Amino acid sequence: MGWTVNFARPSAIPLVGLLLVVLAVPVWIVTAKGAETGIVLVTGGAAIAVVCLLSAYLSSSTRWSR
Repeated sequence: MGWTVNFARPSAIPLVGLLLVVLAVPVWIVTAKGAETGIVLVTGGAAIAVVCLLSAYLSSSTRWSR
C-alpha cells in the first residue's frame, strides 16, 4: 500500500471502488438530509482528509518495521 495504485494488480479495482464509496457516502447522506452547500463541502473535505490520513498511516515505513 502506498500513495499510488497499480492498476495492473487485480486488487486495485475494488480498492479504488472502496475509496470512492468512503468519499461519496458521507456527502450523499448529508445532501439527502437537505444540508446547505457549505456543510456538504465541509463533509467532502473531511472525507478526503480521512482517506489521506489513512493512506499516510498505511504507507508509513515505521508502522511495518516491527
